[in-house]
Amino acid sequence: MNEKLKRSAGAWILAAVFALLFAYDVWEGIGNFIGVMSQSLSLGIGLSAFGWFAVIFGIVAPVVLFFGALWFTRKKSFAPALVIYIVALSLSAVVGVDLALGTNAFLIFSVN
Repeated sequence: MNEKLKRSAGAWILAAVFALLFAYDVWEGIGNFIGVMSQSLSLGIGLSAFGWFAVIFGIVAPVVLFFGALWFTRKKSFAPALVIYIVALSLSAVVGVDLALGTNAFLIFSVN
């Protein structure tokens, strides 16, 4: 029998629940991208290189963190896996909040 495919039902349910939570973070990143782009177009200015990095990183980071947590929990029991998922989701939330609230507009927009 293939040992790699052997996960308990609880582990799959935990992964599915956290997949939905991480998907919401991706949705927030997409919303931030749309909002920043519409604001950029309404002001008639473009995004700087850091601005492009920030909005794309806000979408990609939750995906990377989820699959990283999924990989790290492949041989863990329920309680350590839960802690790993919570830490990864918290890190994803910190990245999202920092990019949305902690970044100066002069860094995001390119004013020439």
